[in-house]
Amino acid sequence: MENELDYIKKEYENLLKLPLDADAVEKRRRGFKFERFLNRIFSFEQLEPRTSYRLMGEQIDGSIYLDGRIYILEAKWHAEPLPASTLYQFKGKVEGKLTGTIGIFISMSGYAEDAVDALVLGKALNIILFDKRDLDAAISRNIGFSNILKLKLRKAAEEGLIYFPSEGELVTAGKNHGIEIDRLEFDSTTGRVSAMQSIIVNSTDLLIVCEGQTDRDVIAILSKRILSNAGSNRSIKIIVAMGKITIPRVANALRNTFFTSSKVLIVIDGDGDPVGTKDMLKQGIEFDEWITAIPNPSIESWFDINVDDNKLRKSIKYRSDRTRYAAQLLDILELKKQDTEFVLFYNAVLGI
Repeated sequence: MENELDYIKKEYENLLKLPLDADAVEKRRRGFKFERFLNRIFSFEQLEPRTSYRLMGEQIDGSIYLDGRIYILEAKWHAEPLPASTLYQFKGKVEGKLTGTIGIFISMSGYAEDAVDALVLGKALNIILFDKRDLDAAISRNIGFSNILKLKLRKAAEEGLIYFPSEGELVTAGKNHGIEIDRLEFDSTTGRVSAMQSIIVNSTDLLIVCEGQTDRDVIAILSKRILSNAGSNRSIKIIVAMGKITIPRVANALRNTFFTSSKVLIVIDGDGDPVGTKDMLKQGIEFDEWITAIPNPSIESWFDINVDDNKLRKSIKYRSDRTRYAAQLLDILELKKQDTEFVLFYNAVLGI
């Protein structure tokens, strides 16, 4: 007989199968199924879930209970990464509750690249962000939602990170695929995470930290092409910070998690002020073994993409698709002749 965990995994796989071009009715239906699915996960992990409810005109997607604390929930499955404004709305809901209440936001489409920065700039942190990769790690990789949450809470408390990825991207000349950042050891006797065990990273030659999901995808494509063309067997791990000013915090957290001698490359947009961007990194990063590649004003400048194009500005997904396609076609050797920051990136990938 199929056990509950197997059923949860199969249900998750079915939710992921909905085509991108499905109509609005099917997407709304998946949204309702997703809420019920999350409730089933939380029940399975004995998190005492409460389903969605309305309070004085305010819609709450639900709540869970863990280690003596109530967490308010919001879950979205949209086509586009969510902007900072959506997170602000949820943050306001959480702030209206008992002091110390923490919110958990789950977005299967991820978040806009400036969303995290907007939340952490000079404001109290009261929400933790999950995305699809976190649920993949929790469900498909058997780590568990509670353990991922505990990892994120620890990083938020220690490093001020409301978003810390539970997995990154491993790139070699032959392939790239997801890997867990941390493996957590769960003590079934106490019901707690008794230890955090870092994955073995001795074979990793370079850790890359970047701003957003599109950057990660583009960097993975370029790194794979560069390594393949050079016949290199180097391996690279790419981590998303989900923001610019959060990059130093993520880099420091990774350095503390990975006891490794791997170099760290920061790929960050110059935004018209590459010198100021470099100074910001210098002030925030707490170790010496890091280098930068600062495309200016953004990584799209490597592909001659006009970021002011109206369609690019309106649709994050369209911009992401265009940039990934351009990365596949990029004349790497020609760009090396024209862009010194790309040369820094190229050399770091190959360890030159």
